[in-house]
Amino acid sequence: MLKRCSFHIVPTMVHTCILLSVAALLTVWPSQFCQADETSTDQEILLERLIEDALQGNQQLIAAAAEAQRYNIRIPLVDNLSDPLLAFYYLDFPIANISRGYTSPENEEKFGPPTLVDVETVRGEILTGRDMVENLALWYDYLSADLILQVAGKVREDFYRLYFIDKIILVTEQSLATLDSLIASSSANYAVGKIRQKDVLRAHTERYQLQAELIRLRQQRIATESELNYLAARPIGGPLSPMIKPELTHESLPEMRHSTVDLISGMYQKRPLGKGYQSLGGRFKAMRGMVQMYFNREVQTEAMYEADSGYRSIKATGADFYSSTVADLQATVANLEKNGELARLYGRVIVPHDHQLFEAGLADLRVGNEDFLTVLNTVLNLNKDQILYYQALADYMVDMARLEALSGVTLN
Repeated sequence: MLKRCSFHIVPTMVHTCILLSVAALLTVWPSQFCQADETSTDQEILLERLIEDALQGNQQLIAAAAEAQRYNIRIPLVDNLSDPLLAFYYLDFPIANISRGYTSPENEEKFGPPTLVDVETVRGEILTGRDMVENLALWYDYLSADLILQVAGKVREDFYRLYFIDKIILVTEQSLATLDSLIASSSANYAVGKIRQKDVLRAHTERYQLQAELIRLRQQRIATESELNYLAARPIGGPLSPMIKPELTHESLPEMRHSTVDLISGMYQKRPLGKGYQSLGGRFKAMRGMVQMYFNREVQTEAMYEADSGYRSIKATGADFYSSTVADLQATVANLEKNGELARLYGRVIVPHDHQLFEAGLADLRVGNEDFLTVLNTVLNLNKDQILYYQALADYMVDMARLEALSGVTLN
């Protein structure tokens, strides 16, 4: 590269600085153009390790599992009414005794306090009570399993965001170094009257704007790193350096080998929350039938209220869940396809073209055939398009992680 740009003139100190900046800028481009340093550090970490840490130590998952266990433990307590709270609630349920049609207050008056009632005389209460506790236990089991899927998906999303923020920060730092060299060149040329003052001021302005963007990127990195540490149950302020080997580029993007229809079907079959809505809907519907079969007709209306309202509620909530999830799946698939096309377009055409323009403009500037602003614009365009390239890669991988969380289907 240096030989191509040198031609047959004696390079000045300013030109040498510019050429060194070009070499530094090219080192941030993907491995098929220039191999980056792959020296590992203590803070480098793989995605699999972070997911493992999250599944073991994330407090949301621990709390959800404990809640599910709490309701599963209460199931046998309903059968023998050894839980005073359950006994009070379910024996006060307005259902008649199967054999003689007594209401709950009558049961309490004739047979004593709820905790002392003969179980055989309140079969309707026990039947409904056990079903409701089993429904709650089942629901929290599904919620706990679905939360595992969602937390793992969030870890993947933040991992890829952080990985590509580091790439974008590196691009921005190298562009700043190149601008510094160009500014040094412009100052020297301005002193001898070769360029205008407004060109020098323009270069300084662009340099400060790039520095401001670097500050925003570093702050964004801190926020993403903190959220990732939180999800993975790691120290919030601990350093993280996401590592993917081999380097993830437009040539190595994982392909999604499932259609939208496959993902929607997978949501019904594999996503825990989707299966939960189906299972609970069936259980509430069965409870309505049991109430009609076993309870006296005089009190069927009261007895069916909880089962019927539960069925209607779970049915409506489940339908809303399916509709919103299908809409999110379709939108995310469309975004994934768009980001994949953008990443390949920038990687194969736009950024290599920007490199060629920059090299050609720099060579022409050295022999006086190109003006300073043209070269400045090529530097800025190269920086912008490299950032857009890495942003498209990041969005693609985030969409892949989001699709897995939405559908429950393991993608490529």
